[in-house]
Amino acid sequence: MARRTLYAILAWLLLVAQAAPDAMAGTVPGIEAYVREAAAAETEVTWEDLAFPFVNSDKEVTAKNMPGIGYEACTSADGKPYKIPYERYTEIFNETAQAIAYYNSAQQWKGSCYGMAVVAALLYQHQRQVNQTGMLPVSGKPGELMVDFDNLENDELVKFIEAIQVSQQDSIIQHDYAKNKDRYDDLVSEVRAFQRSKDHPVLIAIGMTGQAHALIGYKVVEYSETETRIMVYDCNLPGPDRWITLEKDRQGHYFRWYYRMNDNQDWGPRYDEKGSWISYVPYSDFYQTWINRPDVNGNSKEQLLTINVANAFVTDEYGENKVEIKDGVVYTSETDVYPMVELAVTADAPLVPQVESTGVYVWLPTGHQYTVVNRDEEATLEATMVHVKQYATVTTAARSVTFYVDDAHNLNAVELGEPGARYEIELYSTLPNTERVAQLRGTTTLMVSSDSNPLSFVQSDGVLYGDNVNNASLVVGENEISSSSLKEGAHEKVDNYLPFTDVAQGSAYYDAISWAVEQNITKGTSYNPKQFSPNNPCKHSHILTFLWRANRSPIYEGSNPFKDLNAQSDFGKAALWAYGKEMITPEKYDASRPCTRSEAVTYLWKLAKSPAIRGSALTDVLDNFTDVSTDSEYAQAVAWAVNLGITKGTTETTFSPDKTCTRGQIVTFLYRCYGETDAA
Repeated sequence: MARRTLYAILAWLLLVAQAAPDAMAGTVPGIEAYVREAAAAETEVTWEDLAFPFVNSDKEVTAKNMPGIGYEACTSADGKPYKIPYERYTEIFNETAQAIAYYNSAQQWKGSCYGMAVVAALLYQHQRQVNQTGMLPVSGKPGELMVDFDNLENDELVKFIEAIQVSQQDSIIQHDYAKNKDRYDDLVSEVRAFQRSKDHPVLIAIGMTGQAHALIGYKVVEYSETETRIMVYDCNLPGPDRWITLEKDRQGHYFRWYYRMNDNQDWGPRYDEKGSWISYVPYSDFYQTWINRPDVNGNSKEQLLTINVANAFVTDEYGENKVEIKDGVVYTSETDVYPMVELAVTADAPLVPQVESTGVYVWLPTGHQYTVVNRDEEATLEATMVHVKQYATVTTAARSVTFYVDDAHNLNAVELGEPGARYEIELYSTLPNTERVAQLRGTTTLMVSSDSNPLSFVQSDGVLYGDNVNNASLVVGENEISSSSLKEGAHEKVDNYLPFTDVAQGSAYYDAISWAVEQNITKGTSYNPKQFSPNNPCKHSHILTFLWRANRSPIYEGSNPFKDLNAQSDFGKAALWAYGKEMITPEKYDASRPCTRSEAVTYLWKLAKSPAIRGSALTDVLDNFTDVSTDSEYAQAVAWAVNLGITKGTTETTFSPDKTCTRGQIVTFLYRCYGETDAA
């Protein structure tokens, strides 16, 4: 109290000095700075400021005595393992497919450290809004989740903490965990900013193998030349002497951290070199997942894949590996692909819990088709792909399953390519004018080629489509529609020709696309049964796959020389086949690069065994084109294609060799090369 009085007197003297210029002139130069430093020290944030409650109560809430949250593993009133109720998920994600999928995948309660840490930060930030009765509008929305600190037995605070605990599954938070992982300098800067401004606390996430924990950093202390300490509030063991140590090398760079956890465990790289990590979440991000719901979650650019097997890999529509999973650990070189992390450790959790893995969760960017390949040969594959308003889930004996779940395009699709495989598929949607839930069970047809007639089950624009769905049981809502096909009512079987809405009868590409669909060369764009997208660029992976299918989908018997190529996918098989035909090399092949007109005709020419074009057959053609010289590497291919009527060029005087081929043009080349002469 005496110190506070001194500070108050010094502050008063400073005000007097500011009001009296003559007096100010005689002030000792260091006094002003001293008064400012004293005032700053008086208002410095401490762990007590972050512990709750802040006002009108002498009770302290910790992970040990929080009613309804608990210190040890929770059980419900009936003795069953406790699970955060579904209503908390709807608080954050509303009544969406996302909320249901997240709730269904949730396991027994393992702690609420994220919820408690974030709530502590929110209460600190908003404590100035506290009114005379101790009621705090934490959410910033009138009448919502008011907290009465003198009556903690009411469960409003418990509900709030649980809702916030669930909110960390939002892709915004998950992206922060991944983006800010092991960025020591940035973490220190964030905490220093809070220390200076007393505004916007920083959530720190620390992880070890099998578990992770949440803390609030409030102060940075340069303890020595080799050690910096971040003082933290820990909801498990709140107290003034808890800190994360950042170790520095001789150049002063941070390279390692450790934390004394629960007074008997040590966390950090020196104790768990491979599994430890540290990250942070800025206040603005964990605040907006609550305050802006559901707006933030309604336009997610990420989707979540859940799989039950510990060894698998995931490829995109180009056959490129995006994720490899080994022994339950996610490995990826992609910056926009990352595993899901959940901060939930309790104060007495063992250092490395010996529990069986319940699944692997991976965030992926939307707008792509993904194939999951199971590498646990004895295990049945269970996989779920979740966007916001839709999800698809599959249990199958097939080795692989392909998903395309995209709210923006009203698509929810599953494909299995292995003949004779058992499957159970559920498509769930909260999009308007769609069937809420459709379930399909059966066994894939024993097909001559698993690549030419895969089973597909699609929900698109409110209509269910099935391709090769035979002898299956389909249940839509509460009604069983059919046991053999999808032809009844609005639920129809897709025939060989798909009614593309963007390919009008009589259009330039109509005959070619019709032929390609009939020959099982293509089905359209990413399993959309209504669009072919003829004007979209054609990738190298696409044209090689089209060519491979047009040539009866042969299997290459040699070894795989490509890196990051799924040899089991159609794209992978096509690339290996093309390699065997000396059409491509591993060093130069780029699956995702758009294919040019010259490259397209070169592929066709090489498949025809590179016939030599000489004399007038060469000069008559190339003399007409101002953009193709006789010594160009594709001159022979262009002359061959023009002579056979596969292409005429873009104008009478140009071939446009570097112009990107569209999907419609590529299929037309194939049709003129194979279809019209029945060469395929």
